[in-house]
Amino acid sequence: MQFVFPIASGVYKGRHIRVTKYVKTAAGLSIKVEHNVPNVAGKQHQWVQTVSSNGGFSVICNMKTRVDPFGVGGAVNTVSLPAVPGICKADDLLPFYWTAADLASGAGPGLSDSPQVPTPAAGRTWTQFVTALTEVTGKNVLTLAAIAWGYERRVDGSVHMYPIRKPRPDEMAAYFKALRFMYPNFIYS
Repeated sequence: MQFVFPIASGVYKGRHIRVTKYVKTAAGLSIKVEHNVPNVAGKQHQWVQTVSSNGGFSVICNMKTRVDPFGVGGAVNTVSLPAVPGICKADDLLPFYWTAADLASGAGPGLSDSPQVPTPAAGRTWTQFVTALTEVTGKNVLTLAAIAWGYERRVDGSVHMYPIRKPRPDEMAAYFKALRFMYPNFIYS
């Protein structure tokens, strides 16, 4: 199973991001995304991911949409963001999915994630992601291509996968709003 999402314009037109794995797990999903964008001197390619949900860290952090990773506890959520005080923490002071240490230890150039949530006591817990490949030049973060994906966990414990697709305009607006709010020292387009 592969889903290909082309870069629509600019110097990378004709290149793409490609979902190479998208499977249901016992409590969520597992996804792997790759790209075929060449490295260019003076620029970096970084993944950015936002998550929206009616449960979990979205409730605890009081943010329907937030840049991932951001939450409470664990080895990842250890850095306080100046723009977002409180108990919720990020993995570093940058808006990217992988930290510099992650990349140095072999993470990337693709993105892999395996989100999961416990069975809700009532109703359903939905979780929706926007995952984007970006080009970074200094503090400028240009979104090249993005996908929307997600799932819901139902009261019977089952997992319902959402189809992978191009994000809607309102989802991209929430993506940019979360980035600008949480990491205001960058310029996003």
